[in-house]
Amino acid sequence: MGTRVDLIGWGGDGMGIVNALVGLVARHEDLWSAYRATSEVSRINSPHRPLVVGAAPDSGGGVLVSEETDRLLSEALVLARATGESFNPLVGPLVAAWDVAAMRAAYVAGAPLPPAPAPGLVEAALEASSPELLTRVGERRWLLRDPGVAERAALSARPLQAHREGTRPSPRLDLGGIAKGYTADACRDLAAELGASGVLVSVGTSSIAVHGTRADSSPWRVGMRDPNGGEANVSGVVELPADGMASLSTSGDNLGPLGARRAQMPPGAPSRARDHHIIDPRTGEPARSGVRQVSVVASCGVLAEALSTALLVDPSLEVGDVVARWSRASGLTASARGWSAPCSDEHRRSGASGARKVAGPRGSVEEAQGGSVSGRLPAPAREHSRGCSYTAPPLPADACAQAGHLMGSVTPDRERYT
Repeated sequence: MGTRVDLIGWGGDGMGIVNALVGLVARHEDLWSAYRATSEVSRINSPHRPLVVGAAPDSGGGVLVSEETDRLLSEALVLARATGESFNPLVGPLVAAWDVAAMRAAYVAGAPLPPAPAPGLVEAALEASSPELLTRVGERRWLLRDPGVAERAALSARPLQAHREGTRPSPRLDLGGIAKGYTADACRDLAAELGASGVLVSVGTSSIAVHGTRADSSPWRVGMRDPNGGEANVSGVVELPADGMASLSTSGDNLGPLGARRAQMPPGAPSRARDHHIIDPRTGEPARSGVRQVSVVASCGVLAEALSTALLVDPSLEVGDVVARWSRASGLTASARGWSAPCSDEHRRSGASGARKVAGPRGSVEEAQGGSVSGRLPAPAREHSRGCSYTAPPLPADACAQAGHLMGSVTPDRERYT
């Protein structure tokens, strides 16, 4: 999936566990990588996929996928609807329209940003990004429809300049937003099944899953990078598992001090000067939520991934509702807790605190089919002026000393492995 996987663990047959996890990651890569033409995701995206309009469930149309992919696709659509499409597995056409890779390269080089896409192209990309285009047309069969002219007219009353110009983005499925969390959880669970006493799995350095403790019986500690500082700057530490939740995901603009300077530009500055690579799937433009980084600890990596992305786009999201809906759809008990780092230094100094634990709306305990949303909301934290109810928790005095790098270091021996 175009990223790295790191493992720290102890107990059990270290080499056997590492080899088993390598095989598991390779299998997930074969299923979900958009970089592999033979993956199930690429087959769904293929322009030569079967085109079945209004296919009946038993028509045999669409692409036959594995049980894991079938489940992940179903959960992705549930989370897209529950978040009001702040999380969207079909955001690919918008990412391409804004040329996110070129934007990142310009940030790193300190060069001017590439020109913004034409409004007509953004509009067409928005329509090609609708989650409604992805449908389950049979048992483990999925179809990604390419909207025709008639569908486009129904989706938008405005004329499509991009269509007149002959530019029509194609829908593109990308499960990377939640597949990393799923893979981290699966590796963690397999390592535990094979005898690991403690293990930390990191996929892409932003998706973490843990089991047990470190070899010295201390909890796993994950350093949270300061979004307004350099790569080595840490703003706090999260100990895992946290209240029984052992999966963590972080989403952010990854711009470091440059992002802080851009966020503080005067109101009269050109709007392009504030653009970044995090695209709001609802507006088709770079997100302007006032939040630079969100971290979520949850009972499941898929839920943590979707929430960290959605809250970065829309910090006012009713997370309790998202957790409850995902719990009902998956049949699993679910819980989550999140923190965000706002753009403004004023907010960072304001003393806003109290990591808000997500449960049911208004703090109630909601029963869900097959499980419950656990926990209770503490007293509300001071909210950001932009409506964000997720704020950085107060940090321990020795936070930075505790944090170090995300993964730390472990000396390999017969009981410990990396």
